[in-house]
Parts: sequence; C-alpha cells; structure tokens
Amino acid sequence: MIVNPTSLFESIAFVAEYGDPDADRHVNRVATYARFVGTHVLRLPQASCDRLALAALVHDVGKVAIPREILRKPGQLTRAERQYVQQHTVLGRDMLAHIGKMYGASDAELFQLAQQVALYHHERWDGRGYPEGLCREEIPLAARIVHLVDVIDARLSARPYKPGQSWNQVKQALVEGMYLDFDGMLVTGLLQVESAFLELVQAQSYGQLVPV
Repeated sequence: MIVNPTSLFESIAFVAEYGDPDADRHVNRVATYARFVGTHVLRLPQASCDRLALAALVHDVGKVAIPREILRKPGQLTRAERQYVQQHTVLGRDMLAHIGKMYGASDAELFQLAQQVALYHHERWDGRGYPEGLCREEIPLAARIVHLVDVIDARLSARPYKPGQSWNQVKQALVEGMYLDFDGMLVTGLLQVESAFLELVQAQSYGQLVPV
C-alpha cells in the first residue's frame, strides 16, 4: 500500500488531538516553528525541514492515551499524575513504531525520526529531562529542536492553569535556559533571526497573543 506520508501524519495528529482545539493548534504551531528552525537557523535542505515538521506534528501523539481531565487539570498535578503524563513520550514512540510497521515501508527514515522526537522531546541539555535522562548531544537533534519550540509555544499559550507570557518573557527564559534546558546553539541561532521568528509567532492563532 502506497501512503502519502504528509496525509498520514496529518491524520495521526488530527485523531490524537480530536476534540481539543488548543492541542490541535499547539501541534501545528510546533511543526511550523520546527520548520523555521530547520530552515533559518540550521539551513537544512527543504526535504529535511519537511520531515522535521512532520515529526514535530505528531510529537504529542502519546497523549491520546492520557485522560483529558489530567491533561487539562487547572491545578498542580500530583506526583503520580505527573509521572502518568510523562509516559506519553514512550506511548507515542510505541504508537508510531506500530503505525510505521504497517505504513512506513516506503519512508522508514521518517517514522524513525518521528519516534525519536516523540520519545525524547522532553529531554534536557543538562540531563534532567525524561524519559531517559539523556544529555547534550545524546539527545537527537530533531528532539532538541522540537523541545525548544514546544517550550516556546507552551509559554506563549494561555492554559487552564496559567496565562500566556509575552515574547520578552519567553526570550528571557530561553536565554536563562541555555545549556541547561536547551541546546544553546539553537537558542543563539534563533535569536539571531529573532525578528523573522517573531513575525511568524504573531501570525499564529493564539486567541489573543500577549504583547511583546
């Protein structure tokens, strides 16, 4: 069976985020920002940027197995709930591996990339992330990129448990997190093209984006 990978990954993302417009907008923005980093920061070939964006689109697919009342809980999660949510990384990797066995024969590399991103997009540069506590270059580059832009979008977005932040607040967090939370090379490169990235951010659907 020949399957268009773009259509397949868009369908996976749609099913995973069905009924939650905030999550749907989130994964699409993360994919858009990941493509921007690949294009304007790393200067990757277009085909590589396309693959990165598709992998980013399904980075949170494992959350489909997590109850929505936990994901959108307005208060602080308990330790048990937090550990439960963290399992979405492993669950996402496993789901994409299963789908890849059925449909990925024509593009196995894309599915491998997507599995890496799903599994490792919450790892930190300093090794204090999850699920495996990888650090520095042990973390696949695509996962480092998606982690960075995932955090950017999460900080900009209003959630049931927090207001959205301004871009200046987000930028300060990025600088403070260099070589701790984030790959500092990616942060530095992104801030070198800050004006172009901010234009992209302001074009997204955030409801009401907090002013700069």
